[in-house]
Amino acid sequence: SFPEYSTFKKFAVNEDKGMYSKVMKHHQRSSIGNSTIEEYMNREYKKPKDFESLLHTSQILQADGIQTAVEAHRRNKDRCKGTLYWQLNDCWPGASWSSIDYYGRWKALHYKVKEAFKPIIISHEFVDSNIHIYLVSDLLQSIDCKVEVLLRQFANDAITNKWSKNLTVNKNSTIVPLVINKSDLPNGIDKRHFYLELKLKSNDELISSKNILFLPFKNLAIKNPKITFEANYQEKKRKIVLKIKSNTYAKGVHFTSQSVSNFSDNYFDLQPLEEKIIELSIKEGEPSQAIINSLKYRTLWENFN
Repeated sequence: SFPEYSTFKKFAVNEDKGMYSKVMKHHQRSSIGNSTIEEYMNREYKKPKDFESLLHTSQILQADGIQTAVEAHRRNKDRCKGTLYWQLNDCWPGASWSSIDYYGRWKALHYKVKEAFKPIIISHEFVDSNIHIYLVSDLLQSIDCKVEVLLRQFANDAITNKWSKNLTVNKNSTIVPLVINKSDLPNGIDKRHFYLELKLKSNDELISSKNILFLPFKNLAIKNPKITFEANYQEKKRKIVLKIKSNTYAKGVHFTSQSVSNFSDNYFDLQPLEEKIIELSIKEGEPSQAIINSLKYRTLWENFN
């Protein structure tokens, strides 16, 4: 995975993108690192339009890959009792496997493993084109839950189909409460326009969720999401609260600011017209209004268009 774009600006003497590329190659400690990233990226995405888009896409690629592995290990907890990933952080700026860069910034991977290592998660596996929905619990007590699977469209907030089930998840267990057979999907559905949203709730509180794409991102009919957000500073708690919405499905939404702090969540997906709230704690002496003015975001869509 590549680091933040700003990392390479600290080494470059001008805005020459070729300079960034040379620095990136010099700090790449794997002889096959860049070619491997490119190979995997081409499976899922179109070619990123510029260097900054390449960095953003590679981070999401890494995060999705490690999340897939961690969930697979946890689903098979009878054979795998834990997962360690390489690596946590960096001792210098550069292209690396880390989930936290040299400057303490969380990459997409760090946010994803935060979700993948929750005490109880909802996961999935394709088996002969049928979708097995898993619940994996490391809790030491049973928990009453509700599983929801929504067939949604990228373009709007319409829900085409819905499956749900109430159940009790036993302590330290893995179960398959639902199987969505390929015959359960609407006849003739164009998978370029649809995705599945998985939700796990307890006492009406969302405790785990994820989205399932039927095709590689490059083959999906996703439009440019129009994202709006409202930022408010809570002085007593010294944090900025962002309320974020998108008119259509958005993947890999990444917010940045001039603050040294990390957001409570980042590189996330947005469901159409649903509000998401994230927070940013402000350090002593940081100017809250200047940080609000510096807020920027990008989505995965922008990397190719």
